[in-house]
Amino acid sequence: MWEELSTEFKTAFEEAWTAFKNGNIPIGAVVCDGNGNILIREHNRTAESGPVNRKIAHAEMNAISRIDTSEVNVKSVVLYTTMEPCPMCMGTAVMSNIKHLRYAARDPYCGAVHLKEDDPYLRSQALDYTHTGGAAEFVQLVLQSYHELKCIESGSSDAVLRRFSEVNGEAVETARKLFADKKLDDMALKDVPVKDVCDMIAGTVSWKN
Repeated sequence: MWEELSTEFKTAFEEAWTAFKNGNIPIGAVVCDGNGNILIREHNRTAESGPVNRKIAHAEMNAISRIDTSEVNVKSVVLYTTMEPCPMCMGTAVMSNIKHLRYAARDPYCGAVHLKEDDPYLRSQALDYTHTGGAAEFVQLVLQSYHELKCIESGSSDAVLRRFSEVNGEAVETARKLFADKKLDDMALKDVPVKDVCDMIAGTVSWKN
């Protein structure tokens, strides 16, 4: 699976794994120029002590906020993210004049790409977007479902997990099996490279685009 990913998505998943290891929601994002050169790499930091407002420290928000508009033509950059942007991140991307979005996995809980078609203003903006799906989506949903299982264990609602099941029940069940053995926690403690993590997850079941 890993070797099939573009360099941009490999970097985004590296950031997602870093987020997981730090106790954050495992989402990573990168900003690239028109030639595919990575300008910025970021991850979700909602569980870290650095951000003043951790509620908005999403991977995409963190990446977009670092774009130096005095040096970069925002209209030419491409935003890659492992998870479909939420309403906040989607709106920020559009209002920042980003015109190109690529995301690995759908988010049936709070994904907001549909706003590009549903909202008159967003519909008027020349934003193109592509959903990768396939193994990349499966891996992201397993990572995030595993994180949600940790949250549920601490008393949180299972609402997110139930919605994820609607998109990919196999990913949620895979996460449950891995969580039962604390497999990803063990891999995080051992600092296993993200390549091996992704290949392990993708190899657990036969996935389809």
